[in-house]
Amino acid sequence: MLIQDLQSDVIVHGGAFAETGAPPHAKDQNVVENMKALVDAMRKAGGQVIHVWCVVEEGAQGLKLNAPLFRTIKDGNALVRGRWGAAPAEGFESQPGDHAVERTRVSAWQGTKLETLLAGLGVDTIVATGAWTNMSIEHTGRTGADDMIVLEDGCSTMNADWHDASINYALQNVSTVTDCKSAAAALAG
Repeated sequence: MLIQDLQSDVIVHGGAFAETGAPPHAKDQNVVENMKALVDAMRKAGGQVIHVWCVVEEGAQGLKLNAPLFRTIKDGNALVRGRWGAAPAEGFESQPGDHAVERTRVSAWQGTKLETLLAGLGVDTIVATGAWTNMSIEHTGRTGADDMIVLEDGCSTMNADWHDASINYALQNVSTVTDCKSAAAALAG
């Protein structure tokens, strides 16, 4: 299970991206509570939990600024290592046995250790969750298209329209889309 970007700047009121609508949409999706229950079920079933965090250095040094999103990270002084905004949202801290992958691009695959980690763990099916549905979840889903499951109510973005477009169109062709309840039932038995 990948838990992408459930970080303070991304989904918490007062975070750098709060004015984008991301915190209210995460609340509307009930993503925090849905994911807490599912992460517990994944751990109990012996599955792997991998946190994927977007983290930049002070001043966004080394961050390629080729897209508006990356310029917004720099201009908003967001997701800076060691600061509250880059920290996991409450309840999504890494636990013993979990793994963490840091990224500075949209996809969890690009320029990270994710592929090597998954191969070493023997993982062949990936459940993708987190924020933002139409950005990092979708990009990660497209790259890992062979064995991706996306949990519709385990993801959120800035608003329902963007979320729905990603879930109902883009991700339908590159992943299996389901929900947290169905995933928990599959884990249980």
